[in-house]
Amino acid sequence: MTTKITQNTPRHGPASAVENLAPNPARLWLDGLTAAGRRGMQSQLRHCADILRPGTTTDSYPWHMLDYASVMRVRAYLLDAGYAVATVNMALSALKSVAGAAFSMGQLDADRLTRIRSVRRVNGNARRQGRALDSGEVRAMLDAAAAFPAVRCQRDRTILLILCGAGLRASELVGLNVEDINTTDGILRVREGKGRKSREVHLARKVRTQLRRWLKVRGGRDGPLFSRISRADRSGAQRLTTTGLTGLLAQLRDAAEVAYFTPHDLRRTFITRLLEQGADINIVRQLAGHADVSTTTRYDCRNRSAVDNVSRAFRCW
Repeated sequence: MTTKITQNTPRHGPASAVENLAPNPARLWLDGLTAAGRRGMQSQLRHCADILRPGTTTDSYPWHMLDYASVMRVRAYLLDAGYAVATVNMALSALKSVAGAAFSMGQLDADRLTRIRSVRRVNGNARRQGRALDSGEVRAMLDAAAAFPAVRCQRDRTILLILCGAGLRASELVGLNVEDINTTDGILRVREGKGRKSREVHLARKVRTQLRRWLKVRGGRDGPLFSRISRADRSGAQRLTTTGLTGLLAQLRDAAEVAYFTPHDLRRTFITRLLEQGADINIVRQLAGHADVSTTTRYDCRNRSAVDNVSRAFRCW
């Protein structure tokens, strides 16, 4: 006996054996993202799946059954729960992308795809997250690193200055290899940033000087620029992870008695300092590796006094 799927098949009831046999368009789409992007979007899809059918996951939810009503249901749920505008829109973007993958795989028809894509993004001001560190806080952590063993001191100082002085994402920093650094010209190459985009950053003199110090104690071998350090204060071959990066920054923060910040706040610090120094925002966008200048503006943590000072100094004659 063959199983026939009719139009009356429940869309949000218990998953059937037939549904579980369908190739997973969510997994296909996620596999095409960078490692950093994949983690965030997988979390979004996992949450969406649980909203639509409690107990399911990214791998078990029948994404080929997505429709306009289910996407609107997720939108309403997240808004009612008080999620930030950016989070809601990210979830909608993930669902629309999975619907596109399902369409390409022949699992979803053009009419349903069009209706899903017609779901509007949420308008409104995204809540500003994070903060920019001031120069005193950065100096305090550089000084605190002096209490660490020599090799770890140079590594941690270099990491801190590259994050603040080049604006790298955590995943970009731990992904750096020695060959990505041109110490002669002071150029750092990010080979695979967000969206698989490469970019070059010309390092400031202080960052370049500290990088040379690190390379000197690290040794001339190829491989990861930043690796784990043994208890004997030796740099090993095992690449530093984003979890390890978060941990070492937390130790620097605690040693210097600096207020809480995340690794991404150092990227906000880089962008904010450039804007404070009068850099053109489109140039800042390029240095940060943003595709859209509107993204860059969300990293601007200048306080209200900076806005007021510009307004007072304005002359139109």
